[in-house]
Amino acid sequence: MPLDESRTPQVQGTQTLDRSVLILNAIAERGEQGADIEALIQVTGLSRATLYRLLKSLKCHGFVRTPQRGGYRLGYALLSLGAQAGNDGGIRELSRPALLRLAERFGERFFLFVEDGYHVLCLELQEGCHRTSSFTRGVGGRVLFGVGQASVALLAHLPAGQRERILDHNAPRLAREYCIELGPLNDAIKAVRRDGYTAGVLDQCLSAYTGVAVALLDPHGHPLGALSCALPNVRMTNRYRVTLAEAMHAEATMIVQRALDPQRFIR
Repeated sequence: MPLDESRTPQVQGTQTLDRSVLILNAIAERGEQGADIEALIQVTGLSRATLYRLLKSLKCHGFVRTPQRGGYRLGYALLSLGAQAGNDGGIRELSRPALLRLAERFGERFFLFVEDGYHVLCLELQEGCHRTSSFTRGVGGRVLFGVGQASVALLAHLPAGQRERILDHNAPRLAREYCIELGPLNDAIKAVRRDGYTAGVLDQCLSAYTGVAVALLDPHGHPLGALSCALPNVRMTNRYRVTLAEAMHAEATMIVQRALDPQRFIR
C-alpha cells in the first residue's frame, strides 16, 4: 500500500524529517561521487516526486548541493553544524595539534573518536606519510562499537550497564559482519584497563591492519573521546606499540588538562 502523504501536520512533519535524514545518509554513503536521483530512489524507496520535493527543500537550506558534474552531494551547511556539534568542551579543536604532532612524528594516520550511541564517530583525523586503510571514511564516519581500537578503548571506560547494553545490541552484527565474538572483545576490554591502551580485536574486514588507541578520561574516569592510529600489521612491533601508546597518552593528558582548564575561555 502506498504511503499516505496527507496525514496530520504532526505526523507529516515527523515523516518529512525521517525521510530527509534518510536522503542525507544515502548521499553520504555515495561519498565523493555523489548520488543521482535513480540511486536515491533505489536506496530510500521514496517516489521520484517525493525525492525531488525534499531535495529542493534540503538544497534551499544548504544541506544538499548539486555541482555541475555528478549527482547530489552533502551541502556545506552541514560543515558548520558539524563543527559546532563536534566540539563540546573544545575536544575537537584541542585534539587537532595533538593529532598533527603524532602524525608528523610517526607518519601514521591518527584519529579522534567519540561515543555516538551504538557507534563511535570520527571527529577529526590527521594523515601521516604512510597510506593506511581504516574503517572510517573520514571525519564524520561512524564505526560500530566493538570494531576498531578506539571503540574498544571507549567501551573499557563506559559504565558497566551502558557497556553491556551496547554489546548486547551490537553482538549479532559484530559476529555476522566482522567475525568478532564477545569473548575476545571482553578480553580486549579488560586489557585496556590493565595496560592503559588497546590494540583492538582481530576482524575479517581489515585483518592486515592494526593500531593503538587510548581514551581521553576526565577526573572521574569518564571517557571524553579516544585517540587512535591505524597501520599495517607488518610495521607493528611490541616496542613500537608501547612507544605509540606512551606518546598518545602524553597527548591525551594534555588535551584533557586544556579541556578542563576554566581559564582558557577568558584568555
